Amino acid sequence: MCYNKTVANRISQTASQTQSQRQRISQRQIQALQFLTMSTVDLRDAIYKEVSANPALEIVRDNRNSGEFQYSAKGASNQMLENNADRNESLQHHLMHQLNSMSLSDDERMLCQKLIYNLDENGCYGSLLAPETLIDRTRPLQNQRMLAHCIDMIQRMDPVGTCCRTLEESLFVQAQLSNQADDLTLFILDGHIEMLNPPEPQRILKKLADFKTEWHKKAFAPEIALDKITLSLDAVEKSLRLILSLNPRPAQGYSVDSRSEYEKPDVILSVERQDGRLASDEIWRGLVGGDDSCHFQIKYASGALPELRLAPDFSFDKENYARAKAFIENLAYRENTLVLQCCYIVKAQRNFFLHGPGNLNVLTRRALAQSLGLHESTVSRMSARNNSKYIQTEYGLFPTSYFFSSGVSAADGAEKVSAEKIKKKMADLLASNPDLSDLDLTQHLNGEGIKIARRTVAKYRAQIGIKNSYSRKNPSGF
Repeated sequence: MCYNKTVANRISQTASQTQSQRQRISQRQIQALQFLTMSTVDLRDAIYKEVSANPALEIVRDNRNSGEFQYSAKGASNQMLENNADRNESLQHHLMHQLNSMSLSDDERMLCQKLIYNLDENGCYGSLLAPETLIDRTRPLQNQRMLAHCIDMIQRMDPVGTCCRTLEESLFVQAQLSNQADDLTLFILDGHIEMLNPPEPQRILKKLADFKTEWHKKAFAPEIALDKITLSLDAVEKSLRLILSLNPRPAQGYSVDSRSEYEKPDVILSVERQDGRLASDEIWRGLVGGDDSCHFQIKYASGALPELRLAPDFSFDKENYARAKAFIENLAYRENTLVLQCCYIVKAQRNFFLHGPGNLNVLTRRALAQSLGLHESTVSRMSARNNSKYIQTEYGLFPTSYFFSSGVSAADGAEKVSAEKIKKKMADLLASNPDLSDLDLTQHLNGEGIKIARRTVAKYRAQIGIKNSYSRKNPSGF
């Protein structure tokens, strides 16, 4: 009894008040985040599942199904013609036959095969994956130098001039490989092919002279190749004859092997360079400024998803109607967010979209997530390396993950320098002076204000496929 009283005396009751804040994500928000990370294949399945379960939703148009219907509805004569066309040798098979007869290393053969199966019906890669993205980073010997070597080999195969970004570039390559092209011919084919319209020598000569005059009206205009060329009617006629002898469509007559083992993107965001300066970015319209002469238009370009709408006169079923409306709004949220993500990528990597590969700035997923107002994990899932979301640029097709680049600090505490820029700078230094050691490179970079350790220089050098200074004194292959 005494023990119970003692225990009772020790027991006391206290009341306290605590305040906590919790955020609960609604089912609608969960669905919106799931849509962001889905591939088009998975999202198509989700759309058809929801349409079959909810009578308030209906499909207005499905390009994929309509295409399949049109194909199956063709007449027997058309099908017979198509079957004959299918029996023609494909461009990929024709190039692979030549590739297999060459003495190549395993890395060269693998990279060449990827390049060949990345060609479209014109024999170009401009509408498909950028060649840089085909390099296997787990294989040190596959690097930019080997890539350039492999592209050159394929361009020299029959038909000459495949594996170029555009058909205009193909003409330029054909002219170079012919060993008959003079400087005027190469100048015309290097971005000035519009001067050949119409193909009349007298008019072409006038356009060339006008171009030269207008160019030098610019303040601080540098010397161009045209300044060293003697313009005459005979010279223009000679260039025109050579250009007209080239094959404007080297892949014509070949079918395209659709049995490619390489994944094709199912979500593409296109970035188009347009003339005219933009006073300020208009992200809400998908517009991002470039420089004083151009800006960029970002568009969502996935035609593989069916078009949905709310079923007319179905508002009486308020529950299903509300669910259908939320479903359509979440699809629109996915599209808008992907475009918004691309806008911020273009804004952060403006130098790349202006000047091409080798000009990436430092960009982390955390920084992009803060700009978008999303969680970092969501941005990571949207731009993972194994994701099927790509950005079409004038330099080729790049996975979204390509535009995220790490970097090192500058010595003066200024903005970080991206790893890609450092690698490009190292490659340029070694191209001009192959005897530079890792210590020499480190001291040179530090002298330019790039705070980098020798071991990091060694790592970057290995990643771009360049041997150390000792091994380079007796080079053997790549």
